[in-house]
Amino acid sequence: MKVPGLYLFSTATAILALTGTAHAGSVAPVGGDAFNVKAKVDLSTLTRDNFMATIEPVAKTETGHELVFYDFADTLCDLLAAEVGRFTKETGIPAKHVCVDGDAATQQLIAAKQANAEAPADVFFGPNNSMRAMTEAGVVANIPLVDVLPNAAKLEPNAAHMSRGFSHGGTVLPFHRNQTVLAYNSAIVKGLPDTLDGVFQYAKDNNLKVAVTNPTEGGSGSGFLETAMLALAPADCQKDLYDFTLSKDQADAVATKCMAPVVSFFNDRKSLIEFTNSNEASLQAIANNVAPIATVWEDDLYTLAGKGLVPKETRPALLKTGEVGDGDGMFVVASTPSAEAALLLANFLMSDEVQINKMEKTGSRTARLDISTAGKIPADLAPFLVPDAQYQERTKPRINGLISDAAADLFVKQVIAQ
Repeated sequence: MKVPGLYLFSTATAILALTGTAHAGSVAPVGGDAFNVKAKVDLSTLTRDNFMATIEPVAKTETGHELVFYDFADTLCDLLAAEVGRFTKETGIPAKHVCVDGDAATQQLIAAKQANAEAPADVFFGPNNSMRAMTEAGVVANIPLVDVLPNAAKLEPNAAHMSRGFSHGGTVLPFHRNQTVLAYNSAIVKGLPDTLDGVFQYAKDNNLKVAVTNPTEGGSGSGFLETAMLALAPADCQKDLYDFTLSKDQADAVATKCMAPVVSFFNDRKSLIEFTNSNEASLQAIANNVAPIATVWEDDLYTLAGKGLVPKETRPALLKTGEVGDGDGMFVVASTPSAEAALLLANFLMSDEVQINKMEKTGSRTARLDISTAGKIPADLAPFLVPDAQYQERTKPRINGLISDAAADLFVKQVIAQ
């Protein structure tokens, strides 16, 4: 989904939202002078310390409205349906989990806002690339959740305040994190090099193929292309890749300039590449012995490993120059008639138990820095996740999405189609 320009808010509010340093005992609405959500409590008095004492008693009186939680991640639907059910059982607050298509739900929420109609959901876990559009449409409650929710106290700073380069000021919780990795069959690949050039030189020396996902067909491919740009683009390109103020024309120009060495690199090594048309096809390339090295999403690898659908010797790795990771966010819908209950549900979903269950069942990483995978993942599945220390050191944020889209188109035209 293509989304419009930056959501602008005042410098003072931006600093407040990013630092969480409101005057003692209060928080400020993000992007305006007033909160855009109706609540029974005074939202400006909320702090992490008083959150539960202030919100929970009121939330438990809001039983006349059934909370609706929209969840766009099909891999998490069963797990989150169970967690929402547990929330209702523990709090007495009626809540319903609905699995939705992310883009369709985004448009549905925006349309409801534009029509001044009741929104179909109270809390939405949706695609990060839609957060800018929904914020600009007024769908997102302008409460700095990362500054007031007890279970959001220790978040990775970039994930806490950015969604694909959009600075939302903490209104969107980084509920799910994923990571692009190179997966390899360790029974065949004995010690995968940790540089881009080294990986392809190893493939050449050992007469092997590397499966690369078409960047216009799968996120593991576009993520890998961004990773390659970070490794190969000239120094004057690096700052441009993370400039989120660029217009589309400017982004196209940056992509053209920065992709030149990337195109050359892959064209020189094209005989070593097996291009695939989906994230799943790249994993299947490993499973079917088409290519023992492939560009994949870490959580996809973990999920399929749990089902026995990839060789048990398959391992993930990150290049030392860094590989991009992403994620998806969760927010309270501005028009919810049960703000306190919605806030309580959001905090519940960021809790230790939910975040750990999510990691254990699907490999969905957490942005909470106070939760590690160590001891939380079944021993037989732990090898299918990058070790925490390597993950924290080598994960990189996604670059400007407009640049990424333009680069993907160039890659298809100048490498895959040639």
